[in-house]
Amino acid sequence: MKKHLINAGILTAVFIAAVILFSYLTNRGNNNMTADLGGATLPSVSFSCEGYEVNYLNGYKKEMDLSTMRDSITPVSGNKLEMHIESYESRIQSANCAVYTLDGKEKLGENTYNDPEKTVTIEFEDGILSEERLMILALSVDDREIYYYTRVADSADFSMSACLEYVYNYHNNAMGKVENVGVGAALEPSGEAVTSFYHVNINSDYDHVSWGGLEPAVEGTERWKIVEANETYTSVLLEYEVRCKGEENETDLYTVDEFFRVRNVAGTMYLLNYDRTMDQIFNPEQTVLSENGILLGITDPDVQYLVSNDGVRTAFIQANELWYYNQDSDEMSLLFSFMDSESADIRNLTDEHEINLLSMDKSGNVTFAVCGYMNRGSHEGEVGTAVYFYDSEKNSIDEKAFIPSTKSAAVTAQESGNMVYYSVAREMLYVLTGGTLYETDMEKKETATLVENLTDRQYVTSEDGHLLAYQSNGTLEQATEIVVKDLESGKDRTVECQEGECILPLGFVNEDFVCGKARTSDIGQNVSGETTIPMYKVEIRDSDNEVVKTYESDSDFVSGAEISDGMINLERVVKNGNIYTGIASSQITSNEERKESNISLESYVTELKETQMRLTFVDGISDLEPKVLKPKQVLYEQPTEIEFEEKESRDAYYVYGTGCLQGVYGSANDAVLKADEVSGVVISAGQSYVWERGNRSLNYLITGKDDVINTLRELLNGGTGAMDAVRQTIGENVLDLSGCTTEEMLYFVSRGIPVVGMTGEGSSVILIGYDQTYVTYIDTASGSRSAISYEQMDAALAGTGRAFVSCIP
Repeated sequence: MKKHLINAGILTAVFIAAVILFSYLTNRGNNNMTADLGGATLPSVSFSCEGYEVNYLNGYKKEMDLSTMRDSITPVSGNKLEMHIESYESRIQSANCAVYTLDGKEKLGENTYNDPEKTVTIEFEDGILSEERLMILALSVDDREIYYYTRVADSADFSMSACLEYVYNYHNNAMGKVENVGVGAALEPSGEAVTSFYHVNINSDYDHVSWGGLEPAVEGTERWKIVEANETYTSVLLEYEVRCKGEENETDLYTVDEFFRVRNVAGTMYLLNYDRTMDQIFNPEQTVLSENGILLGITDPDVQYLVSNDGVRTAFIQANELWYYNQDSDEMSLLFSFMDSESADIRNLTDEHEINLLSMDKSGNVTFAVCGYMNRGSHEGEVGTAVYFYDSEKNSIDEKAFIPSTKSAAVTAQESGNMVYYSVAREMLYVLTGGTLYETDMEKKETATLVENLTDRQYVTSEDGHLLAYQSNGTLEQATEIVVKDLESGKDRTVECQEGECILPLGFVNEDFVCGKARTSDIGQNVSGETTIPMYKVEIRDSDNEVVKTYESDSDFVSGAEISDGMINLERVVKNGNIYTGIASSQITSNEERKESNISLESYVTELKETQMRLTFVDGISDLEPKVLKPKQVLYEQPTEIEFEEKESRDAYYVYGTGCLQGVYGSANDAVLKADEVSGVVISAGQSYVWERGNRSLNYLITGKDDVINTLRELLNGGTGAMDAVRQTIGENVLDLSGCTTEEMLYFVSRGIPVVGMTGEGSSVILIGYDQTYVTYIDTASGSRSAISYEQMDAALAGTGRAFVSCIP
């Protein structure tokens, strides 16, 4: 008996040793394991406002760049604010509340609350909220600091209670299709036929705003976020999930963003702006396949997707989740999601990240990036860009790199989301941030700087991100060489111009590169005094660097280009004396045609859900019940983290509208035009308000600035350019607002800042006042004061492309 036990022990020991040896050999040099993302762990914070729970704040493990943290604004009543802390499994030792100026440069006060209860009343010193401020909450959680950010403002003159009540009633009455309560009366239908529930707004019809026949019911908790608040209006974003009546399925689940901008005038409420999007959550446990393809349902008509070369595998993004379908194996896999079907945790619903598909190789493996705030997982509470690789054969996700950022999730996604590329074959990571292009050899863990100090106009990328073109020598006006780099292969080619010229990158049409050439002797100014680089020739070059098409004219020049769907829209100017003025644009097309695939994105229409999207398979799908897989994420003991220098974007303009960051612009005029389109605001890099839609008096006249206006007149009459004249008399932060409208300029006038409008070469007007119909101006030549309609002023400035110049308020 004893001998048998000894033999059994020996066999067991040998087996264990073999397992250990096998594990060592198979994992040697690949020290990893697989695991799920795991649940969220950080506490959450929210506030009570007029009986509503608002502004659920995300926790950050690092101190963030204060100048970018403006996701929400929390109203304060009577210098007191009720804060709610949900600790979950954490232990909170203290809560420190500090108040700063909006740019984060000056601390104005702070309070510390030890062993805080679930509800904490924050008290502010008298006068500290004389204007909008930034509040930083630091929770000491299990002996580490977790940070939370929100703007705060005194709500005494905000009509906050009435505004929130209006939003609550409108939201519920529209969802319940309650008649005769003002839902339809507040809309401004455009008269155009609406055939989609994906996106409705104030110009949509009542039936679509009230959800048609979808019979919606909110599922879980609604998250209310106050994004703007002042004496004129209040903007609120509602985020929630809603279950609706289905067609293929009994019910379907959607994520919804519902935005309101409302105003209270003497007790009467006005709906200034309404915008709602709904995105169907893809659920392979339900019917998602048809004989024609993959049914995406009500979703973004511009779904991001990739298709393998053999046309049997596709990766697609829906409701901020990344899915993968293999037709050969009849398998559907969820590659990435911060949502958790097994948990109703509200923290998992934070939608402050973007998923970008980078590439799919011939084996069907997918490289993708997640950029923004990380809800859970190893980077929970951080902002940055994570690069992942999906191995289709192993059905595993491997994190290749993480690039942390201290800027807000929205700004990080805008500035870095489309400037990251990873070549799996070469294990090379490319990151363009702060005007610097970095190349990192992931195997050697070595980073090189390829080029520095690039401005926005000095580089362009292809739609899929694998091609990058940049000026490799000199400034925008002096560069004589452009490098076109294929980030996947690592190969590059050079495009040069002749002596006495400069060359500018304009964009890509698929694999074709578009560039422009200008004679340095032609460089001049527009009527506002801004530098213009007139290109006498535009070239389209193929992947072999051969010129396949050109645009050249004896009568005009090209000042810029926009490329969309293979069409190149050329912005043109002509020279009048020493000044360049804009004329009608012209279009050219590339000879290259996009390669067709047997999987394509198409729309289709049904009676209940109307316009829906489908990934259509040319040969159809036979098996309509796929196997559902959930890949494991490969976790390294020491994941690769690469930090790059984050430079301040001094000349950037941030546009916020409909509850989110709409874009980052290098020019003020483009930012104002976008903000007006989305009923939003323009913010400078220093958190100053540059422009706001609707936040001005109905009439205003600048007074007490006669000396400034007279000096401005003298400079303009003496031949000083408008930009320099405004800089010398009003302020250093001069704005070229060319292309904007007279009505958009009234915001600056309402802040007591004159606006110069150029009517022609050497002639101009100064806008100094307005009412609901007319704008008051001074003719700089005669000094006479007149008033004409907004439309008449636009017409008077049409010859210069409505060239306006003003200054940041």
